[in-house]
Amino acid sequence: MTVIGFYGSSKIEGWRLKLSQYLNDFTIVDLVSAEGEQADIALVWAPPAGQLTKMPNLRGIIMQGQGVDYMMADTTVPRDVPLVRLVDPDMSNALSHWAILAALDFWRDAPYYRTCQASANWQPIAQRQASGAKVGIMGVGAIGGLMAQRFAGLGFDVRGWARSPRQIADVKVFAGNKGLASFLDGLDILVSVLPLTPATRGIMNSNMFNQLAKGAFIINGGRGPQLVEDDLLDAIGRGQIAGAALDVFAKEPLPANHPFWVHPAITVWPHVAAQTNPNTAAQQVAAAITAIMAGLEPENRVDWQRGY
Repeated sequence: MTVIGFYGSSKIEGWRLKLSQYLNDFTIVDLVSAEGEQADIALVWAPPAGQLTKMPNLRGIIMQGQGVDYMMADTTVPRDVPLVRLVDPDMSNALSHWAILAALDFWRDAPYYRTCQASANWQPIAQRQASGAKVGIMGVGAIGGLMAQRFAGLGFDVRGWARSPRQIADVKVFAGNKGLASFLDGLDILVSVLPLTPATRGIMNSNMFNQLAKGAFIINGGRGPQLVEDDLLDAIGRGQIAGAALDVFAKEPLPANHPFWVHPAITVWPHVAAQTNPNTAAQQVAAAITAIMAGLEPENRVDWQRGY
């Protein structure tokens, strides 16, 4: 019998029910327990530091979400055990929906009209051109690639940026450090769905903002530490950036006294753009468990050197 040690914010019973549709001989227990310490598989999100070192039978670590930066930062996580990130199609859809919602809210001046409604002020303003706005997606992997195609389908002029060259229909993709300046040049909307690595930490800064079109909009659905928060506030203050929609932050929960909460040009989302749903993620988790227990290479195994 495969023993799965569970730790995370979602409900263990929901995972037990859904995994039972794809796995036969298994049990799922609390990771932080005597039974959990004997588990073969850790199904986790941000487990306590050192907990995984207490598991002599551990054969695989499977994340309950796409991010692995917490695991990268925890030096106690065994590097010789396969670490698998979740790439759930439903999360890809959800994140795409959120980014498009934020972009259209900005592009169609929804904040202005909400202010008008609050004061019963019928005052139309000139509409931006409905097609042709330049949108850039940083991180056009499984999630960002789908997002880029969705934006293109709405008539946006879409660019993508990735670590290495790739082809995406209706999207011009730039690669590596050499392609970054051309990717950024004159963008109206910049979206990040990058993983957090040493190379992406602090990447969204004044230098980057200054390469965008004046009055551009920032959407961050990647990781909080990618954004230099003071640089964003400064760029908004001097009019280079019109505003931002942020789902991730350097410190979460976002402190109550943080200036983002009350800034009229910033929309705060509490890390909900793409939440893990056992209904859709269970099949992928079960496939990873089956592969690991059979001694095979699981899909979406994390490369410790790359950081994702």
